[in-house]
Amino acid sequence: MPRKPYDPHKLTRFLLHHAANGVAAGWIVMLLLLWLDVGGLGALITGSDQRELVTAMMAGAFGTTFGVVGIVWGVLVVLPQED
Repeated sequence: MPRKPYDPHKLTRFLLHHAANGVAAGWIVMLLLLWLDVGGLGALITGSDQRELVTAMMAGAFGTTFGVVGIVWGVLVVLPQED
């Protein structure tokens, strides 16, 4: 069986794929928290004078946190199962 050629971008694509999935999951969780008004968070942000800034900061924080979790999930769970 012939050997596959070396792909120098395989790891980068793997990490970006899992990071993007994590960021998307984080934004979905953030939107659900705001939409369902868990703990009055949605009402608190809606009543704020700078709601766009607060929402952008939350999106950055949730995206970063869940993006890192997505990468860790990919490395610890998915990578050992690949050939």
